[in-house]
Amino acid sequence: MNEHRDIPYEQRRNPNLPWGYWMTAQGEVYSTPPLADEEGRLWNSVREAFWVSRLGMGPIARTDVMNSELELLLAVLVAIDRRIIGIEESAYDLFGGWDRARHYGAWLHGQALVEFVPGCDFNTDLSAEGHAVLLMLASTRSPKDAPMPIGLASLKPYHGLNLGMDEEVRETIMAAQERAAALLQYRFQREIVGSSMAIVLVGDALGPNVPLRRKLWSMPFVDTYARDRMYLWLHERIDRWQSWGELAYERGARELSEHLLQLRFVDEPIELA
Repeated sequence: MNEHRDIPYEQRRNPNLPWGYWMTAQGEVYSTPPLADEEGRLWNSVREAFWVSRLGMGPIARTDVMNSELELLLAVLVAIDRRIIGIEESAYDLFGGWDRARHYGAWLHGQALVEFVPGCDFNTDLSAEGHAVLLMLASTRSPKDAPMPIGLASLKPYHGLNLGMDEEVRETIMAAQERAAALLQYRFQREIVGSSMAIVLVGDALGPNVPLRRKLWSMPFVDTYARDRMYLWLHERIDRWQSWGELAYERGARELSEHLLQLRFVDEPIELA
């Protein structure tokens, strides 16, 4: 991996061509895997070869995870080298915080995709290899990403709780989480209430004489994404479900709604400006 790093990229490769131009197609274009590098290793795509052999990342089964990270890398490289593709945001805007931006900047410097500057920040230029990588990533975007401009707009599907997953993948994960919680006495679960997507809180074995399963609380949502986002928030706090269920059972659904609302905003800063 990262062979010949002591020799400048422009002395080993043509810096004006996209990274990976030296790879060779094997047989039919759609054969698997279709590409071979100079060491005889076979890859499903140039992106996969770059991800594993150049960046040193581990092989992954889901290409959407790899592509989401490479879309971020492409957006950052473009933001650094505005002379190639003009965008409004700076690289810092892509991270939402200086700590993550500094870490990513140090990683880019360590990968020699940018020219070194003290502090390893983004106030630098792309290296010759960084420019070649930019060309390759911009040329190999998926049909889903290609229509979107490179930058924040293309990263938006990868931000938030759905992690860029389509509805089918998200449903698989949600169903697994619900199965994991199926034996809890108090548990939140997704249901259709009337014509609305909803989350309900149910409690098992409740009541003095004949213990029954009871619905203690519910909340409707405008669509499945909004509902699933709320369910993920709840599932991250699964250790609190017993206490929340007891609150709803003993003091009513309204008490739980007020508690969750206050909990959601308890650590939000007050913006005075």
